Amino acid sequence: MASMGTPKPFHTNVDLRYTALLLSDIQNEILARFPTERRERYIQEIMSLINLFREDIHKRRTAPAESTEQAAGAYVGIPLIIHHVLPYGYNNNAFISPYNKLSSWVKSLEEKGLFTVAEKAKNPETPAYSIPEALYPQGGSFGGSNIDEILLPKFQTSSFGSSDLLGYLRARGIRHVVLCGLTTVGAILGSARHGADLDYHVIIPRSGVMDDEDDVNDFILQRVLPKFVDIVDMKDVKKKCLIILNFSSLEVVNAH
Repeated sequence: MASMGTPKPFHTNVDLRYTALLLSDIQNEILARFPTERRERYIQEIMSLINLFREDIHKRRTAPAESTEQAAGAYVGIPLIIHHVLPYGYNNNAFISPYNKLSSWVKSLEEKGLFTVAEKAKNPETPAYSIPEALYPQGGSFGGSNIDEILLPKFQTSSFGSSDLLGYLRARGIRHVVLCGLTTVGAILGSARHGADLDYHVIIPRSGVMDDEDDVNDFILQRVLPKFVDIVDMKDVKKKCLIILNFSSLEVVNAH
């Protein structure tokens, strides 16, 4: 009888041109709940993935355009990096409903000193996004000419509950979403199920997510989410990126 071989990590082919890297709730207040060593190791893992996406985006932006649309700066065929975080204090937190049980969780974090509201953050014109400094794009800020790495406010547990996010995904024809973030029982579980219901191919690298309780993290990644999304090793995602990067480099050489 023929061997079945090693199972593929992805249930469908991944086209990096139509892939978004979604970083959900990776912000200082939530990271502060974890031990320093674990926190630093996690940031390094996320940074290595972000850098691969940045490198791929750069190669595609500087390579000969595949179409007149791409030559005109269109988004189609270019991956997207999204930092999706809670802007705590924005509009005095009027978006946090007292009827949502998570409001008590947010209040408990505030009482522990993990969330603080600066006066500047209360102004809707200057929301405060506490993204770790290491994750900021080159130049140290978002916006400007960088249309391939964006920052969005997040008002619900599920990232896909945001019409803003869906608008950006639709603009690029995104089909695949590499989902990383904090925590597994919160943003990741909610976003993964919601994204799958919207027919996105959701991919979760195991080391790209983290939870306060290891047993809960393992149960969700091993028993719950594999029914709906692809749970893979980080090396599987990085390998996919590196294959595309090497192939793109070869194409550029052959073009000249």
